[in-house]
Order: sequence, then structure tokens, then C-alpha cells
Amino acid sequence: MVWETPYFSYAVRELPKGCQLCVRGEKLVLFTTGKCPRDCFYCPLSETRRGDVVYANERPVKSLDDIIEEALLMEARGAGVTGGDPLARLDRTVEYIRLLKEAFGESFHVHLYTTGALATKKNLEKLYDAGLDEIRFHPDLFNPNSRLFKVEIENIRNAFDFDWDVGGEIPSIPGQFERMRRYADFLDNLGAKFLNVNELEFSETNLRAILDRGYRPISDESAAIKGSLELGLRLLEWGEENTSLSYHLCTAKLKDAVQLKNRLRRMARNVAKPYMEITEDGTLRFGIAEYDDLDELYTLLVEEAEVPAEWLYLNREKGRIEMPEEVAVELAEAIEGDVRFFIVEEYPTFDRLEVERIPLP
Repeated sequence: MVWETPYFSYAVRELPKGCQLCVRGEKLVLFTTGKCPRDCFYCPLSETRRGDVVYANERPVKSLDDIIEEALLMEARGAGVTGGDPLARLDRTVEYIRLLKEAFGESFHVHLYTTGALATKKNLEKLYDAGLDEIRFHPDLFNPNSRLFKVEIENIRNAFDFDWDVGGEIPSIPGQFERMRRYADFLDNLGAKFLNVNELEFSETNLRAILDRGYRPISDESAAIKGSLELGLRLLEWGEENTSLSYHLCTAKLKDAVQLKNRLRRMARNVAKPYMEITEDGTLRFGIAEYDDLDELYTLLVEEAEVPAEWLYLNREKGRIEMPEEVAVELAEAIEGDVRFFIVEEYPTFDRLEVERIPLP
């Protein structure tokens, strides 16, 4: 039976362990490289991640300590290792998996995504020895006659020589039901545990390629592609009757409304300063004041406006003074001149993405 999860997604049987942690916001997203042996038209990677770069969630990784710090801030119980293809920088990826296992213990669950192109027996053995718990293969189903596809399919067989969870992860691309079905059959016959299906979405980098192939978004407000969800449900219904695999249809709504929100909430608890309010969405809400001379403004607020210094934080990097929202509202009414007051909302992430800014009169 296809069942609807509490996370706006759909499943057959049980969710893979990696997905269970992910939807609760408990997984660190460890991006080990943007390099990949393939060039899929639907690849959503941003331009900043298409090179040989490393990120832990939104944090650029300059040292091993960056990975550990990010995991601690979000109270991670596991990690999803992704790219690009993490096997394109195998030694680095292996080092990171071993680092996480040593720092947080064997129960810290790590899953990894790969095309399969580089999944030789020797490379898989290194991942297994490092402590990888779950591996997900994404072969190029949409170029089944290519040499690379044949290599990927043969390499996937290698994964069943190790005692870990093996599954697949593919996008739901309208018009490709037969290829998706054949891949599900292939995995089932090998003894895989699951097949994850992702609702197709557009991004800034893949939009032109998606539109050129005739696909369209479901609405002006959504990045999801028309027909993708319906096709995914059709595959789950077929798979429930014809295979023993577990399936998870991961929707665009799950990523935004559940996974990200839950991760932000976990981080906000550890990141929020005393003057910040944590919203229902996991963002940080507080007041700010901007002025050409921050030191002069700080003196004005403390000495003339008599604002307690512990209510103020001078953020030189962003060129502002931060404070509780109610203090900013009161000061905006009392102080005349060129001082500008705002209420802002930011993600509690490393990049502190600003999602709202309300000017105060």
C-alpha cells in the first residue's frame, strides 16, 4: 500500500534509515565535491558548487574542525554525503566519513549518493572500511546506451559484497516510466532495500535545459515540474505489487516545508543570541540599526538613549547593531536623523541568509 507520510511525501513499506533522520532535520549535508563524471541536464547544483569545493550544510569547509562544528551546532545524528559524485574525490570522502564516525560513534548514521561510475570494488571497500552505513546509486537511466551507463550498472553489483544498506535514488522525469521500472526490477533482483524517487524541480542552473525538453513547472509559485509527482506515485503503486523494495517519493514540499525547517530549528537552539527570537520556521528574528559610523551610533544608544549594553551587539561584519525587536521599535520612534532601523529574519545557518527585512518608521 502506498501511504502518505507526515512529511508531505509518499512511501511503500518503511523509509530508509537515512530518510528517517533527514526528514527530522537530523542529518548533516556533507558536500564533498562538485566534480562528477556525468553532466545530467536536470542537475540542480548552483554555480558556486560546480567546482571542487566542500560544504557542511551552508558552511564552506576549510578544515576538519568546520565539519565537526557544523554537526554539533545542528545536533546531527547522521550525515548525507553528496556532490557532484563524492567518489570523484574518494580519499577526501573516506577521510570525512571516518572523522564523523570517530567523533560521534558508530551509531552516527552516514549515507552516500553516487552515480556508480567510480564504484569499483576497491573504492567501495574503502567506503565500507571507513564506516559507511548506506549507499544510494543514481545511474544515468536516461542514456541507457552509453558506455558510462553500462559501467555504472556493472559497478552497482559490487555493492552487494558488503554488509550495508544498498538502494537507488532517481528523479521522477515525466515520460520515463519504463526506464524507472526496469531499474526498480534490477535493484530488486539484486536484493537492494529501497528505491528513492525525487520529484523533479528546476533551479537557476537547470531551468533552461528543463524547459528546452518541454517540461514545465506546475505553477508560478512552485519549482516542481508538472507530471513528476504523478509519475512517482505510479511507480510506487507498481513497485508495491511487483517488487519487495521499500520506496520513498520525496516531494518538493518535503524539502522546503519539513526537512529544512526541522534542521533550522535544531540549529537555532544553539545559534540564537539572547536578543533573538526563534520563529516557528526556525529563523532568527531581531531588530537592527544601521548608520554610517557604528561606533558613534553605539555611543548614542548606550549613553544618550540609555539602552543597556547587554541588549546590543555590534556586528561590524554586517555593518549594523543588533538588538531585541521591541527595543528597535522603541528606538525607531524616539531617535531622529539618519539612523535606519529594521526588523530582520535570518536563517541560523553559517551564511545567515536574510529572508525578510521590515523597515521601521
